[in-house]
Amino acid sequence: MALTGDLSELDLKGLLNLVQSMKGTGKLEIIGDSTHVFLYFKNGILVNAEGDKDPISSFEKAAGLRSGKFEFIKMDDVKESDKAKELESLTKDIDNILKRWEELKKKFPNYDIVFDIGEAKSEEVKLTPEEWKILALVREPTTLLRLLMNSPMGEMKTLEILASLFDKGLITMSFETEDVLKEEDQVIPVKETGWYAVNTPVYGDRNIAFYNKIDGRKDFPTICKEMGITLREGRQILRYLLSNGKISLRKKTK
Repeated sequence: MALTGDLSELDLKGLLNLVQSMKGTGKLEIIGDSTHVFLYFKNGILVNAEGDKDPISSFEKAAGLRSGKFEFIKMDDVKESDKAKELESLTKDIDNILKRWEELKKKFPNYDIVFDIGEAKSEEVKLTPEEWKILALVREPTTLLRLLMNSPMGEMKTLEILASLFDKGLITMSFETEDVLKEEDQVIPVKETGWYAVNTPVYGDRNIAFYNKIDGRKDFPTICKEMGITLREGRQILRYLLSNGKISLRKKTK
């Protein structure tokens, strides 16, 4: 029997238990509105993951999804990551990861958040090298979506660092209420032509429709207007296509 369904009905913890009990070898594909993650198993044990910056952050990202279609595809063999042992340990710590996500989603309920530089609560604020890297990305009002795209770290790690910077008063946070055109929107999506890009499928009706409208001439706002979607919705589609290597962005010249 094929293992297919939606994460809204069976969460990742339940999926891990199922794959482990059936000692499955293959890949678990999870597709959300702006997310595409692959988890690879060998005899029921997680050995690799793709979909974010690295295998660890990819698994953590999958754990943060609350909805999305999934399918387990059996394979004769899968390639193990050099992070296989760490991934196996993370599956045993899934409850803690889910709790961390629960707290993060309370602070960051959606991507419609704008960060800006704040004033530290104390004159003596110590930052880790990773915190400095994320703080350096907030040079002007910046959306959460843009920060996640530019961050050298995975989504969960980036969110936890943003929460820490906010608690220290180094950044401010506000929620967008209007669909406002931003400087970052002045880009022209361009389809990538490499082997990986050409052979990577696009999932989701709106993602496919958006991708089909990309001709290397239309800018991002124009495509959103033609599709009848908001800029915020379009940004999530851009993130999906970028994270899957389907497109690159060219700055629009005036």
